[in-house]
Amino acid sequence: MSLSIVAPATVLIWLGAGCILGALPLCLQWVPANCIYGIRIAAAFRSEYHWYAVNRFGGFRLLRFGAITAAMGLALDHYPQAPFWLPILALVATLPLLLLTVRAIERYAASL
Repeated sequence: MSLSIVAPATVLIWLGAGCILGALPLCLQWVPANCIYGIRIAAAFRSEYHWYAVNRFGGFRLLRFGAITAAMGLALDHYPQAPFWLPILALVATLPLLLLTVRAIERYAASL
């Protein structure tokens, strides 16, 4: 049995694509209030208006996060002679980017 290592560029591309696909229904306000899918913070459950407003805003923020993440992956994929630390930095950079995205959603929800 052999284990293969997935390239960081591939991980970033798939992560970005998954976020984009998951964010699109939120951006288009196709997701009604539910207990499984969407931006699930207390402020979103105050009313139907809040649910759609928070999820639309969050969807666009997640769409941006996914696009930036996928772009980092594509850039790494087209730069095969990158120094060893660059893919690691790109992977690690997704965490603060995600935290900034979540914080922006929380601030927006609190402002409603």
